[in-house]
Amino acid sequence: MSKIVSIIIAPPISERVVKAFNIINEMIRTDANIFIYLIGDGVYCGIKGMNLSTIDSGRIQVFASKEDLEARGIQEDLLSKDVKCQYDLIEKMIVDIMESADRILCF
Repeated sequence: MSKIVSIIIAPPISERVVKAFNIINEMIRTDANIFIYLIGDGVYCGIKGMNLSTIDSGRIQVFASKEDLEARGIQEDLLSKDVKCQYDLIEKMIVDIMESADRILCF
């Protein structure tokens, strides 16, 4: 089973992000494991009712940068229940990419 890492750094209304989530929805139909990293303004995509609400799959793991959430004043209780918040997320993402990612998508 392949592993796809998607890095979202743009806000939810960005045309790039809308396309990203369309692509992610297509990838769900494959048997790939999908990891989404929300960094910078991408953390807004994790808010309840935003882009993540368009995805329905148990094979997706979503991580948000705790530092970026705090910098934008976003409380964890505003996020979708599927989002895991973590400090030093970029380090985790780099290790994840280097050790096991088959494909990397950045939006």
